[in-house]
Amino acid sequence: MRIMFAVPSFWPSQDGVANITGYLAKGLADKGHEILIFTSAGNSGLQVLPEEEVYENMKIVRMRVETNWPLRLRGRDEKSTPAFYLQSVQGYKPDVLIVVCSQTWTLDWIMPHLNELSCTKVFYSHGYSKWEKQYPYWEKLKHRNVLGAWELHLCKRYYVSLYRYLEKFDLAIYLTEQNNSNLYAREHGLTNGKVLENAIDDVFFEKEMHHQYETTKDEIGYLFVANYGEYKNQEMLVRAYAKATIGKSRLVMVGFEENAYTDYLKRLIDKEIMGQPGKQIDLLAHLDRGQVVELYRKCDIFVCPSKLESWSIVAHEAAATAMPIISTDVGIYSEIDGAYIVEDEAQMCAAMEELYDHPQERKRRGELAYNWVMGRNCRIQDKVDWLEKELIELTGEKS
Repeated sequence: MRIMFAVPSFWPSQDGVANITGYLAKGLADKGHEILIFTSAGNSGLQVLPEEEVYENMKIVRMRVETNWPLRLRGRDEKSTPAFYLQSVQGYKPDVLIVVCSQTWTLDWIMPHLNELSCTKVFYSHGYSKWEKQYPYWEKLKHRNVLGAWELHLCKRYYVSLYRYLEKFDLAIYLTEQNNSNLYAREHGLTNGKVLENAIDDVFFEKEMHHQYETTKDEIGYLFVANYGEYKNQEMLVRAYAKATIGKSRLVMVGFEENAYTDYLKRLIDKEIMGQPGKQIDLLAHLDRGQVVELYRKCDIFVCPSKLESWSIVAHEAAATAMPIISTDVGIYSEIDGAYIVEDEAQMCAAMEELYDHPQERKRRGELAYNWVMGRNCRIQDKVDWLEKELIELTGEKS
């Protein structure tokens, strides 16, 4: 099959969408399918990357799209336009087009043209971060926040009509039964959806990745892997770590790229951990996959302060290494056996202290998480085989 993925981020990006699309696309390429990745350069189109290249037997074509949804989706050059996107799909003539994510150009720019495409069409959702039951834009206006009110209005208008476009896809894929995009589909009577939970790279299950809970470690490492931004809430993690009564330690945060939020975090870190020589906070970016995997091996406790998550591949990766997990009550975290769920900064701080002081509790919670993930059939090959089977059945139905 000729399969085209339209995805907002891809290699060398290391965010969840890029990694999940990467292992599925590579798995299909390894099975002999022809793969085209149509994507955008990172940092909202500012990252310098080739317009076209071949990676792992997959052809990559990049635009440069400035993304500030719902206020702005705009190409940074003459080529990066909805028209070029549509022409690329029509020119490639795929057997299957897989549109990854909403609230961005991959779906929004192709929605008006879905009826013009005769190929099998698949929508792959990673959740609707701005779908709400109520949009309090009058509250924004009361505080003279006109731009905030306009943004909420645009979000409401988008989701009022989104289902009319989603029903034009032959298949919609959701991360979990309880993912909010799946709930939206049910509310609007859509019947074209199926669930494909994310997979975990086999490297996380290797013996040397399994945490052994040394009681004499000189330094305890806390790890959070997520793009930098307000929804991921790294600010709360910095404040909780700074207040924690713990000894020699390191908080490591990993995102794909630095931005205005990381600039803010750097100033906050300088202020919060001043006079605490036993503590260190690392803000890392632009790491390759091997470097990120090594951090999972070296660090001791996974911490997630997010305001919003869905399936969360990083939670599963941490569990696969038997790393104890502390998290706010978002996404799938509360379902993970042994996960230490917290409600606020004070509880995050207390949880960090408890697991620092008690290595046996780290072991107990880590092993519970490991046993939980081992029962979920999270291997990459299982997911690739499932997707291939679905695509073969769909293209057969349309031929």
